[in-house]
This record gives sequence, C-alpha cells and structure tokens, in this order.
Amino acid sequence: MRTVDLRHPIGVLDAYWNRQSGQLRFLKIAAENCAYDILRGADGLLRRHQVDIVQFTYVPGADGVRWLTVWSLLRRNGYRVLDVETGSAVGIGDQQDHQSDFLAIHERLAGPLLNEPPETGIAFPLLDRYGIRPTGALHVGGAHKGDEIKTYRTRGISPVVFIEANPGLAQGLRDRFAKDADVTVIECAASDSEGTATFKITSMDQSSSLLDLKDHAKLYPKIGVTETIEVRTAPLDQLLAEAGVDLSKLDFIAMDIQGAELMALRGATETLKHINALQLEVNYSELYEGCPLISDLDAFLGDHGFIRVMTNTPYSEEWGDALYIRRPMVTCSAVGNMGRFGNQLYQYMFIQSYAREHDFTAATPIWAGDEMFEVKPGVDPLPKMPFGIEETKYDLETSNIANDPLLHPNTDFTGFFQYHSRYYKPYKAEILRDFTFKGAYADRVAEIAALFEKQPGPVVPLHLRRGDFGTGVFFIAPESWYLDWLAPLRQAHSDLTLYIASDDPAAVLPAFKDFNVLTEADLPATDLPHGFFTDFAALTLGDHLAISNSSFSFAASLLNKTAQSFARPCLTEQRLIPYEPWNAPVLLRAHEAEDVGEEFMSDRAKGRSKYKWRKLRKLFG
Repeated sequence: MRTVDLRHPIGVLDAYWNRQSGQLRFLKIAAENCAYDILRGADGLLRRHQVDIVQFTYVPGADGVRWLTVWSLLRRNGYRVLDVETGSAVGIGDQQDHQSDFLAIHERLAGPLLNEPPETGIAFPLLDRYGIRPTGALHVGGAHKGDEIKTYRTRGISPVVFIEANPGLAQGLRDRFAKDADVTVIECAASDSEGTATFKITSMDQSSSLLDLKDHAKLYPKIGVTETIEVRTAPLDQLLAEAGVDLSKLDFIAMDIQGAELMALRGATETLKHINALQLEVNYSELYEGCPLISDLDAFLGDHGFIRVMTNTPYSEEWGDALYIRRPMVTCSAVGNMGRFGNQLYQYMFIQSYAREHDFTAATPIWAGDEMFEVKPGVDPLPKMPFGIEETKYDLETSNIANDPLLHPNTDFTGFFQYHSRYYKPYKAEILRDFTFKGAYADRVAEIAALFEKQPGPVVPLHLRRGDFGTGVFFIAPESWYLDWLAPLRQAHSDLTLYIASDDPAAVLPAFKDFNVLTEADLPATDLPHGFFTDFAALTLGDHLAISNSSFSFAASLLNKTAQSFARPCLTEQRLIPYEPWNAPVLLRAHEAEDVGEEFMSDRAKGRSKYKWRKLRKLFG
C-alpha cells in the first residue's frame, strides 16, 4: 500500500507523484486551509481514478472556497463524500458550517466498502451521457453463451461480431446465431501476432485465458486449470478482414479475455480507428502472469485517442471493468466573439484548462491571440457541439460550471470565465507557455525590454484606464492612489522610472510630472495591428506593477515574471492594495463607482438618467 500524507500544501500533487503507474490507496490531506488547491493540483490522479480514498478537512471560509466547490470537484471525478464522524454520505445540498473531516471514496469501491449492490453489464447509460450511441459491436471473449445479444438488440446495435478462443463456447455461439445474418462468430484467440498458443481452460469458463494464473489463484483458490489446448492466435484486424467484416460498421468493443486485453488491442490498431468506446476487463495486480495493469491500458489507449471515464470493481478491488471513450472535444465559441481582448484571454484560458483537467480536446475560433502568442490556433469553421452551456457568474464561489458535479463533454462553453485565478493556477506553466509572444509581437516586446534596460533604475509600469471606465466595478482610480503607492518605492529608488499605459495619456500624465516617465511614444513607431498591444506588453515587464480594476491589465500581470510587487485599486480601502496575480480575483466587485462617489465616475455615467433617478431616491429615501 502506498500512502501520501500532505501536511503542507505542495505545488501540484500530480508532479509530486510523477505520474507513477501504481495506485494510491489512501491520500490524507492534513493542510486544513488548502484542501481545494491540493485537490486541484491532483486532477490527473483523480481523473484517472488513481486515488482510492482521500481524507481531508474542510474549514468553512478558511481558504475562501465554498463547500459546494470542493464537493463538486470530487463528485465530477467519481468520488462519494462521507462525513468521518457520522459515516453518512454528504450531498450537494448539505451546507458545512463547522470544521469537519471527510472521506472521499472512489465509486469503484462503493460496492465493497459501502455494501451497495454491484453494478454489472455494459455501461450504456454512461455512454448516453457522453452522447455516444453505438451502432455496431465487437465482442471479444467473455461471451459465454452470447446472452449479451439481448442488450445489443435492445439498443438497436447491429452488426455484432463475437470472437471466442474456447472451441466449445465458439460452437455454441455458432449454433445459437446460425440464422442471424448480422451476427458473425469467429473462433480464435485475439492477440498481436499470427500463430498458436496454449489456452488454459479453468473450472469456471469466465477465467480461462492464454496466460497462467497468478494472483487469481490466491483470490479464487477454488478455480483452477482443468485442461490445456492449442488454439490459433491472430490480430483482430486480420480476423475481421478474413471474415469480411466492414470495420466502418463497428464502433464499440466489449473485451473480457482475462489479462490478454493489451495483446488483442495491439493487433487492432486499424479497428480502433473506427471505435468510439470500449469496455474492458482491467487488473490492478497480476491476476494472470504478465498481464497488463490498468495503467498500461490507459497508456496504450491514450495514445490512440481514448480516455477512461468509468472504473468498476464490484467484486474485488484488484480487478473489474473500465469504460473508455474517444477523447471528447469542448469548444468556446465566445473567444473572439464575446468581449474584447482581455475577456478573450480568460475564455481561452478556461477552455484549455477545462480540457486539460478532464483530458478532453479543446478548440476555439480564430482570434487575436493566434497572431500574438504560441496558443493552440483557432479553427474555422469551429466544430459544432451537440451541447452548450453558458457561464452566468463571474466568481468561482457561485460559478455554475466550476461548481457543477457533472462533466460537460462535447459542449460549447460561453461566458467570461473571470474566476479567481487560483482556478487556473494548476495550469500556470501551460498558460505561460501558450501566452509566449511570437513573431513580430515578440520583436516588439524585445524593443520594450531594451528601453526598460536603458533606464538607470527600476521601471514601474502603471495602468490607468480612463476612456471607457467610470461606471459599475470599472471605476476611475484617482492618480493620487498611485502616487501614494509610489512614494516608498521612490524613496528607496530615486532613479525610478514609470511607464504609463493609458487610453487617455493626456488626462493622467500631468499627475506624474515629477517622475521620469515613459510611454508608447518613446518607442519606435510600429504598424502592428491591435493598437493596445504595446501597452499590454509593457505591463508584462518591469520591476513593480500597478494596474486598474481591469481584466486587461490583470491578465498582463499574470504574464509578468519579473515584478517584485503588484498593486491594484480598491474602492473598499480607497487606495492601492497588494495582490498575487495567481491567487486573486480578476476584478474586485465588492463596490461600484455609483455607490461610492462621483469622483470615481465618468461624466457620461453621471449624466445617465438611471444614475440621476438613483440619486433622487437616495435623497428622498
């Protein structure tokens, strides 16, 4: 048994475990204030069902994450959550108002540990939820008398191909389906090569295999080999071609061949190109000599475009069934079509993060970032998804997607996705890699960096948004707040230089007349499209950074790798306050300009009839 006791938060648990193939039987998180962040850093382990049981402590409000957010994350990955003290299951509506300890048990162990009746059979209902409805089935081994045909018929699946190595069972299948034109029976042992092999027939037909018994003999000592015979082996691709089966009509595989699954799949690479889902028998230990473990099947099928979405071990935690589906796609049609550049950055970050978390494939339309960054390029036309969902909230705590216990494969997402940046932090390295500047834009960044390098002391970029600010959460932050924040910096660095990024430089520059000030005008002229780019790039550089309450400049701060401090305006405190770009809300939304004072509003906002009526209501109660 492998255990990991996390008494202190670590960056990414996936990286700590280093993608080891072994199962993590028990994970204890003793860091009370950051259970959510640790679980977010373990998305690969949780997605692959590689952790059986998680023990963690939840402290309401301690880490700024609601119980629903933690519970939904675990549920999306197939975990049942139990209260340690009561032993009872905890549901979506159970609010936690005091510190409690919990166990999250993966549903593959629900039967043995929670005394629930086992779920067996092919997981067609789960395939329905993924939008997969098989039309033709390849059933390899495990058919016994062919009773699965009833399920296939009910689902309208035709044709059906049975492959059986045991001659007696194969003959029984041929006799049963002699009059069924859409059923093909092939007698052979599916493998990765043509030849013959010794087939071990056991006292229980379902345990017969090409492989010798190993741990199976310990788990089931009453089952033993009663007979050995020589059988033909051949790759599935070859067998189906010999039988004249049209591969394009097969899109589902059920396989139960007692540890020989990987051999059979290696001989089915052409067949796999047509398959949308597979249900296989899997092993967590060597029940058969030299059999692949579940991690081996994950790796092979992952290389062929499949992910595991269900693991069921109802009779023993050492073996069971797993369902694999072709990697789903998710899209974000909002990118480039909903909001301006700053919004598009978060939309791209979201769809890529969601896909990475669940091992999906992400696609976006063509957008401005394709020209500037090393992002995964947008596509035209964007594939049309069968499902769609809109993010209706801004913050992580109330998000209808981040708090959804259900996954959304094959879905188009729309919204702004300006969550607390902790949501994106597990993918910081990937995001920074995607948002690496390229081409002429990288050349422009180099020009800015060279200008900053020429200055005698530290360079401090400031973002002062004016033109379209002055209403709602997009308030006008007074220049005096920036001057107050700059005072100690200037005292420590008399040679300090400012770079002013503003959509109205003439309005803000006079306030900083006592400083050495740079603007875009101090750089060589450029004919690059996207006139905002120079200021955005400048904000990603510098030794200290102060932004507006702006998604645009907050995004730039996420990409700034050199700044020693970050500050932003706060209406609550009436000053600039420090923040950590990768652990902060994108926008401060506690107050709006109209609620605080007209000095934070634009003339246009003050002239709106809606605001005038609001003032009158305040005056007259």
